[in-house]
Amino acid sequence: MDITDIVLWRHEIPGAEEFRRRGWWEGRLIVDYVDDHALRTPHKVALVDSRGALTYGDIRARTRNLAAALLELGLQPGDVVAVQAPNWSELVLAHLALDRVGMIFVPLHDGFREHEMRHLLALSNARAIIYPPSFRGFDHRALLAHIQPILPKLRHHIVLRAAPAEGEHGFDALAGDGGWEARRGPDFLERRRPSSSSPLEVMVSSGTTALPRCSLFCDDAMLHLIRHQYGQQSCRLTEHDVAVSIAPAGTGATGYIFPIVTPLLFGAKSVLLERWDGNDPGLALDLMEEHAATYVVLIPTQLVKLVAAQRERPRHIPSLRFISNGGAKLADSVAEEAEELFHCVVQTMYGATDASVPVMTCVDDPAQKRRTAGRILEGQELRLVRDDGTDAGVGEPGEVIWRGANVGFGYLNDPEGTATVWDEEGWYHSGDMGMLDAEGYLTIVGRKKDMIIRGGRNINPGAIEEALLRHPAVLDVAVVPVPDPTLGEIVGAVVVPVAGARPTLAELNQFLLDQGMAVWYQPERLLLLDDLPRNAGAKINKQELIRNFTSL
Repeated sequence: MDITDIVLWRHEIPGAEEFRRRGWWEGRLIVDYVDDHALRTPHKVALVDSRGALTYGDIRARTRNLAAALLELGLQPGDVVAVQAPNWSELVLAHLALDRVGMIFVPLHDGFREHEMRHLLALSNARAIIYPPSFRGFDHRALLAHIQPILPKLRHHIVLRAAPAEGEHGFDALAGDGGWEARRGPDFLERRRPSSSSPLEVMVSSGTTALPRCSLFCDDAMLHLIRHQYGQQSCRLTEHDVAVSIAPAGTGATGYIFPIVTPLLFGAKSVLLERWDGNDPGLALDLMEEHAATYVVLIPTQLVKLVAAQRERPRHIPSLRFISNGGAKLADSVAEEAEELFHCVVQTMYGATDASVPVMTCVDDPAQKRRTAGRILEGQELRLVRDDGTDAGVGEPGEVIWRGANVGFGYLNDPEGTATVWDEEGWYHSGDMGMLDAEGYLTIVGRKKDMIIRGGRNINPGAIEEALLRHPAVLDVAVVPVPDPTLGEIVGAVVVPVAGARPTLAELNQFLLDQGMAVWYQPERLLLLDDLPRNAGAKINKQELIRNFTSL
């Protein structure tokens, strides 16, 4: 690896030695657990997707083949490999293969377009990308060909579920038994085994800037989060569990690590819904019923729609033990109805893609406590801080900050950005406001960040504002959250048009698409004003704009 390609804010997680001493960091890789199950129960089904089923033995063989093949191509431990895929088994196969030999896994949402792709591939200095040539009518191959000239370090294109074109490699061929490992000897892969505390995987978040950020983690931290804190401490997982992955998996966060990777650590099964269709949530319910799901992981918007679909036509899923909610706060009424309709409990995780999870509820918690964000997890520290830096008391709001055994290295290749949210003692400053009760359960009461959370997805208004200001009919613009009963918040754009112009919402949204922005950046409400209200400091009064939308 060319060390100049990887810029870290810190090269050792604060407290790492203590985490090892306490047994929270065990010195194992994620793939080690999968291998254990492959050797014990090679014929047990581990992953099911739209293409079919893979056993633990299949996963072990294919990920060893793929790891050896990538080394044969000239990639080295420490190199970054990006994977843009839908909820397909290849996403986890690629991750585990890279984990074997210390290459850094960067998952990318299949909905990312030029705006995000050129930024993330350049930021990460990716040497290879694994992707479908086309998916849902979008030509990913053409996009990559378009941006390749500005990505000189991106040398290998590996295509999914399609014949490779000139200059490409086929994923299936690389993961097949091509004799890659046999030619190098039985310990070829083991000699390249990475340290479990080295940077190995990324989760992509919107951050607080107009472009996504790459949060970098090691396996020790990731395993403490998903195996110990989530799987054992909070959800009591066993080899008999069946998870259904409903949320998009492609950023490595809620829709990936908890419903797809975690079951594989316990010898359980994960079933992947290829694409969530908000207009037909019954497809997810059908999958849950067909595979006798014991748990699902989703965001509040999805649960709202699943509840409505179950109310309209109930599915019989007596196996369901719990529903994990993440990404945004879930309304108490929705959680209560979900528990009544599905005869299970709703389990909640609170945290940030950037810095992991400090608190969770437990499936054994009483109903009243399940409506909170949860209690501090083993190995984590949490504080609520007043504006003066002192700790808030019980029942008093303060900014939520945390650190501990499941956190990462900060943002990949962005030390300045990292330093804006982590302090020198390793505390992550979330920008969220919370209160602790006498029993230590956290309730989130607001946030300091100027961020729109639409159905669990963070959307930075600045990205949309910057783009819309380039429209010839837009003189000024402000983007604000508009309350919505289903999504929590939707995007509202307040536009001051140039003289004589009257842009429409459809026109502005097409303009955003034409600039290569993903569909979720599109405003759903538009308000045209002669001028934007401003405060005494000449800053736009966004609260007044929000009130304007809610009064319409």
